[in-house]
Amino acid sequence: MARPSKELPSPSTLVPAVVRFAVARGVDVEAWRWRFGLPADVAERQDLMVSAELPEQLLEALEHATGDADGTLRMAAHLDARANRLVEIAVRSSATVRHAVGNLARFAPLVHRAFDAAMQGERWVLRTPKRPLGLGRHVHELAVAHALLQVRASIPSFAIDEAWFAHARPAHVEVLQGIFGAAHVTFGCEDSGFSVASADLDRPMPAADPRTLETIEPLLVDALGSSPASPSFTDRIAAHIAASLPEGSDVAEVARAMHMSGRTLQRRLEQEGTTFSEVLDRARLDVAKRALTAPTTTLTDVALQLGFSDLATFTRAFKRWTGMPPGQWRRS
Repeated sequence: MARPSKELPSPSTLVPAVVRFAVARGVDVEAWRWRFGLPADVAERQDLMVSAELPEQLLEALEHATGDADGTLRMAAHLDARANRLVEIAVRSSATVRHAVGNLARFAPLVHRAFDAAMQGERWVLRTPKRPLGLGRHVHELAVAHALLQVRASIPSFAIDEAWFAHARPAHVEVLQGIFGAAHVTFGCEDSGFSVASADLDRPMPAADPRTLETIEPLLVDALGSSPASPSFTDRIAAHIAASLPEGSDVAEVARAMHMSGRTLQRRLEQEGTTFSEVLDRARLDVAKRALTAPTTTLTDVALQLGFSDLATFTRAFKRWTGMPPGQWRRS
């Protein structure tokens, strides 16, 4: 059974943007709130502290809910967070295509903090240093298509020589190839990105505006340099428990992992208005909900994954958390 990632949550504009995109297409995102533990106001937020896996999981859910295998690519032009809109203005205001795609690389972490992009000669390269295997097919395709479409918004004829992706070749590539045009598209590479002919990189941007860029750039630099809001101590403990289950259910073990005594851990949780048992319940419930969405996972498997000794104990706890047994919750 796959273990959850031990990375701490990081801020992403992708998750709220995916939810807004889904709502606009009539998707019932209320079920997503339960499945992925999303806050009620997720659609109103500019960004959200999320696990590394969540953007890909949401994009997969969007594909399933709409029945559109290429919905991720259609969303590439609709990343509507404030930071993304500022990046769009910076791209339009850039002097040349080279300058524009350079800005797209420079400010890629504003879309998702796991992104690290750079211009390497004629190549626009996207990596995820903390995730050597990448963030998933949908996230890769969305990020590269978004960068390409930002330039095409100003120069519709803008073409690339080659596109490549870190993920394996998907079953259907027609729409992907349509977006990237005549470019050669390859998969299973060390990173993702596209290359542009040198002559095209030197093309002037039609709406180049140095004054606007001069105004926008400091705002983007500030946003890029600002530290993301640190998760609370309670959130850090919950994330550690979720990543460590089934072993993470003992307060002494968690305290040792956090390099403090059990008494200190309990006191700091009390200062934030909660207790270890409450945080443990919250973490177990979040993991249980995700595990229960997998139809091949048995209830006993879920119970053992959460650190319960048997199914009956897990069932009583889950009913206390949600008001219904886990089997009924899964069916509903």
